[in-house]
Amino acid sequence: MPDSVLLLDLARAGHLTGIACGLGLALVADLVALRSFLSPVGSRDVWMLRCLHRIILGGLALLWVSGLYILWIRTGFDIAQFSPKLVVKLAVVTLLSLNALMIGSWALPRYARLAGLRFGDFPMQDRLRLSTIAGVSLSCWLSALALGVFSQLKVMDFATLQMIFAPLFLTAIAGALAMGLGARTLARLTEPRDWAEAPALGRVHSRMLGM
Repeated sequence: MPDSVLLLDLARAGHLTGIACGLGLALVADLVALRSFLSPVGSRDVWMLRCLHRIILGGLALLWVSGLYILWIRTGFDIAQFSPKLVVKLAVVTLLSLNALMIGSWALPRYARLAGLRFGDFPMQDRLRLSTIAGVSLSCWLSALALGVFSQLKVMDFATLQMIFAPLFLTAIAGALAMGLGARTLARLTEPRDWAEAPALGRVHSRMLGM
């Protein structure tokens, strides 16, 4: 029994560590990406984002392993014992995992391909897709943190949980999309004065991508 209690405590600690690590580094990655609103994406930015993504994946894996162990101890994987909070949490972490796969398979390679440009000079379709991915990531991590920390959510039904988390997702994604749309205007307002002296090929390439 003492060993079981200790393992459960370690699983809880690992669960919170995974959430804190993932959320904290996701915010750092967002800050790195936000620099591209004012200055061109550099190779160091791409390298840092890839490193952060690998560590975040580790935090996500820790979240799954510890979470499944806690789930097994508490319910024996009996679906009848799954609370609305637990179902919502599983849905959030599943969406977070799918979003992480999208970041690794598409977002980071696309971001690297557009290195040398500011975010506002990215094609609109890419800006909107990258912004949506960022909004989903942030809202998922914040939701996972809330679901793991606030015990009051345990007794709430699906309708109440939906009233709490649906606005969070909508606000985060809408805010991210608004930033993605506004990035083009910001890029024009902060265009370097010596832009006219830049190589012609680079200028044409940027204009084509910004269409």
